[in-house]
Amino acid sequence: MNLEDAGGRIFSDAWHRVAGVHVQLRASVGAHRQFFRGEPWVILRDKFSNNWFRISPDAYAFLCRLDHGRSVDEAWNESLAADPKRALTQEEVVQLLGQLNLSNLLQYDRSDSAASLFERMSKRKKGETRALLMGFLSIKIPLYDPDRMLEKAMPWIRRIYSPVGLVFYLVLLLAGGKALMEESSRLFEQGSGMLAPSNLGLLYIGFLISKMLHEFSHAAVCKYFGGEVHRLGVMLLIFAPMPYVDATAAWGFRQRSQRILVGLAGVVAELAFAAGAALVWANTAPGTLNALAYNVIFVASVSTLLFNMNPLMRFDGYHILVDALEVPNLYQRSREQLRYLGERFILQLPHAQPAARTATESWLLPTFGLLSMVYWLLLMFNIMLFIAGEYFELGVVLAILLFFMSLLLPLFKFVKYLMISPNLGHYRSHAVGVSVGIAVVATGVLGLLPAPDRIRVMGVVQAGQSRQLHVESEGFFTELLAHPGAVVQQGQPLLRLSNPDLDLEIRVARMQLMQLKAQEIQAIAGAVADLTPIHRQKQTAEKTLATLQGRKEGLLVVAPVSGIWSASELDASRGQWLGRGASAGTIVNQDSWRFVAVLPQVASHAFEDTIQYTEVRLRGQEEINLQAQATVVMPFEQGQLPSRALGMAGGGEIAVSNTDSSGLTAAESFFRIESVLSVDPQSHVRLAHGRVGTMRLTLSDRPLFAQWERKLRQLFQRRFHV
Repeated sequence: MNLEDAGGRIFSDAWHRVAGVHVQLRASVGAHRQFFRGEPWVILRDKFSNNWFRISPDAYAFLCRLDHGRSVDEAWNESLAADPKRALTQEEVVQLLGQLNLSNLLQYDRSDSAASLFERMSKRKKGETRALLMGFLSIKIPLYDPDRMLEKAMPWIRRIYSPVGLVFYLVLLLAGGKALMEESSRLFEQGSGMLAPSNLGLLYIGFLISKMLHEFSHAAVCKYFGGEVHRLGVMLLIFAPMPYVDATAAWGFRQRSQRILVGLAGVVAELAFAAGAALVWANTAPGTLNALAYNVIFVASVSTLLFNMNPLMRFDGYHILVDALEVPNLYQRSREQLRYLGERFILQLPHAQPAARTATESWLLPTFGLLSMVYWLLLMFNIMLFIAGEYFELGVVLAILLFFMSLLLPLFKFVKYLMISPNLGHYRSHAVGVSVGIAVVATGVLGLLPAPDRIRVMGVVQAGQSRQLHVESEGFFTELLAHPGAVVQQGQPLLRLSNPDLDLEIRVARMQLMQLKAQEIQAIAGAVADLTPIHRQKQTAEKTLATLQGRKEGLLVVAPVSGIWSASELDASRGQWLGRGASAGTIVNQDSWRFVAVLPQVASHAFEDTIQYTEVRLRGQEEINLQAQATVVMPFEQGQLPSRALGMAGGGEIAVSNTDSSGLTAAESFFRIESVLSVDPQSHVRLAHGRVGTMRLTLSDRPLFAQWERKLRQLFQRRFHV
């Protein structure tokens, strides 16, 4: 805990309440010195509660004067006489004693100390209960004291965290990485069934084992450096039981490297477990063990790096960042700095005191505070959407709780702050007036002032005139007769295929026809009365030969029209077998271009509005806006995408049907938008048939509140079909 300086007034209106009190630190509280960014601080530790507190050396010097039977007023006057420049102000002393008293670190000689202790404990219990209710997604339940067990395991811990253990760890990581690289194709294919209902049990078991190793590794490294671990229990993370250990003793380590290593220990253990699981997965046949190993690979590597090592969440990554930056209580002080900025520059309170002590902290604290709050909101919102997708009623409950915690509760606290906070004093009326004014202006701007309303959709560039080419006869692609991307003329040969089986069939058909002609001549010479059967066989043979020769001619693909031949994918097909109907590229005419986009059904409000203007940005040249004209929204639903590149099968964002191997059939119907592209000849934009881009439709202006409400409603319609 960081007991920040109060600053401000030397004398305090509440001094009479503490001046005559004889108080001192409890005997269970120990102290030692630490340095943060070169500045000395004193760390207090309560041996009973195993809590840690940080105070300045000047504050600790004042507390030491209280140990000799002096009253608070006597100790303050003595410190003021000894060093007036470094002595605490009365306001600072009141806040210091208040925080230590609330944390149950002080003992009194007053007769009502027992009642005071009971009052403090009651307040603390209420605070813990309130924090438990607010943190309903991560409830901790202590069960066991593992310190004695860790003490007995120290010989093994020293072997594991030794140079030999480090070498073994690196070898294990390399072996696991090699196994994953060799089985990379199977690795990604198996991932499609990760969230299948039949796999959720194995996924949870793998997660549980990984987190047990994670937490025990924290405890082992903390014990390795001399810390104590007295709490092991179960944490209900989003109502799922997970193990946890309390390794907060590492906060008291004097060396920053030791504190960082304790924070890294959990991730290090999980990565080793993931590497071992990779070896098991790569060397076992499909089955329960193989599936469990695959789940462990995911939860012990990807999930731990995304969540545990994320510094914006108060897990390992956060504590490592705090030690690396040497900014203790980063989370709490970031909120205090944001509050200071609001008080100083919005409410204009002249006595507001910053939490930042240096120029670096003045921008670091508010930046971290804003990023962590935004990330928390996004994370909770996505968790709510995920749960609602499986259990809609539970998702609705979580949505109500999220709305309460993120909007109603902060609003209630702010109103309470304006009404009764002693920090405002005689500035209360001014603060209330400023707050009401800001609320009125914000409501007017967001709810009444029209703002540009835009829709962004994906699409592709298409030539105004184009002809899709297909192979008419199957065969091996042997020769490219024209260069893809070049201008070709009508009738110009483009590529040649060969088919030895077809050549053999033609020779056989010719021989059969020759044989039938010989039989016909022989029958005429022999005066056979009825030549009809031979004539029919001869006609059939001639038709068969003509068909085969037509297929032979189809092995040469020629340009049906003049234009630019786009077929870059054929370079990789040379020597391969191309079936009948296979794509042979497209011939496009560059005289005119259009952009064809896909509009989801949930955005059908575009029909009810007027499109003011349309812009297009092509992938790879997003810095250039292309003006589109004559934009038309087709008023009927479609299912076939204009390009495979727009679907997920081709790297796009639109879900496609699993039954269509071509990747052109969308999973949900959509509306088609077409616009004519106009390109300035002086610009450096290069249009190509099939190039992917983004279209931005600007509709009539409407307030931001109305736009946000519509987007939220469309999100729910798309996710839950309501």
